[in-house]
Amino acid sequence: MRIQDFKDWMQTTGIKSGADLSNTLGVGRNQAQRAIAAAKLGEDVTVKKTFALAMTALAQGLKPWDDYNR
Repeated sequence: MRIQDFKDWMQTTGIKSGADLSNTLGVGRNQAQRAIAAAKLGEDVTVKKTFALAMTALAQGLKPWDDYNR
């Protein structure tokens, strides 16, 4: 993922730290910290497809699947 896309997403969602990222998306702490560290260094951020999909869902205001009444 391009660095600017990641930074834009962080700004849109209000994510400021690895802890925020880990708690919000439910990803591992190390994975979250690596992504934040790469962004701070100005490097592109490598994320798995599931991580990217979770980022998209959060940015679109979607709730976890189990939170919807069906």
